[in-house]
Amino acid sequence: MLDILKKDFDENETYKAYNINNVYKCNNDNLAKVLNYVLQNNNGERILIQIPNTKGLTDEIIDLLTDNIDVRIIGGLTQEYSKTHNKGPNMDNLREKATYSKYELKQIMSKIKEIESKIDNGWNDFEKALYLCQYIKYNIVYRKPGDIEGNMPLDTGGNTYRTRTWDTLLGLVNGLSTCSGFSHIYQELCERQNIKCVKTGGKYVIHGSHAWNYIIIDNKNYLVDTIWDAIEFEKGNDVNKSFGVRNVNDYEPRAYKEIHNKLDYINQDWIEDRCSYFKTIIPKLTEDNRKYIISHFLETKEQDKERMNYLIDPYSIKYNVLM
Repeated sequence: MLDILKKDFDENETYKAYNINNVYKCNNDNLAKVLNYVLQNNNGERILIQIPNTKGLTDEIIDLLTDNIDVRIIGGLTQEYSKTHNKGPNMDNLREKATYSKYELKQIMSKIKEIESKIDNGWNDFEKALYLCQYIKYNIVYRKPGDIEGNMPLDTGGNTYRTRTWDTLLGLVNGLSTCSGFSHIYQELCERQNIKCVKTGGKYVIHGSHAWNYIIIDNKNYLVDTIWDAIEFEKGNDVNKSFGVRNVNDYEPRAYKEIHNKLDYINQDWIEDRCSYFKTIIPKLTEDNRKYIISHFLETKEQDKERMNYLIDPYSIKYNVLM
């Protein structure tokens, strides 16, 4: 008997595009076994395999996927994350977005391997977590869907209708994301290094709702908010103020009311020393890179909207957008 975990969330919503008998929620350690079972019993209907993260997702497994199999990667999209917001984002909607085709998984895993290729096995967890924060700073453009490019907003606002680049691991591939995607990507990269990382959110004192992370190392909690250094880097300021800040009062005007979570501090001199080294091994976006990223997003966003429609309701479009 297959060890398939109990499904959670509202099955009428988060799995509505699938026959519920074709939904398999599994752990990374039994992913290969579940996939083998699915392939042996594949009748061509649409199938969903749901996993907690990418740690068990090998090239061999991806190669075995057929076009009718989607893979949903939960990552930080948990009920706990939803509860950190006053009203809470729609977890069913966000989980639908975090559902990938074989082609998309190949792109995601290729990018992750590129990032991990620079990691030294001798680094401690602080160094690995800082390196990942720095990589995001240098290689993902921060934007909000409503930001204006060419006299038009990049995308529609709101979690429901904006394209998946903003909220999922596709932001890593496309090089563009907002706070939700930045924190989602960072959480995934840390978890792959066995660093406990939590995607959290709430009210940002200046601009309202926001998403960020805290990592847990040696039973202590450290704030990591990857977007701020990325914003400064695009302005030409290569600063290191997003990782392990002292406390919320030192983070003005970017302060958070983290009542539920005591935060600890990482020595800033140590951070600066390590970042001076990471700067020599991490590739960095140029202005031409950013222009290409924005133009490519504008060219492909309608295709992704079609993919979103397919993920929610496969009958809402008349042709295959699995890619």
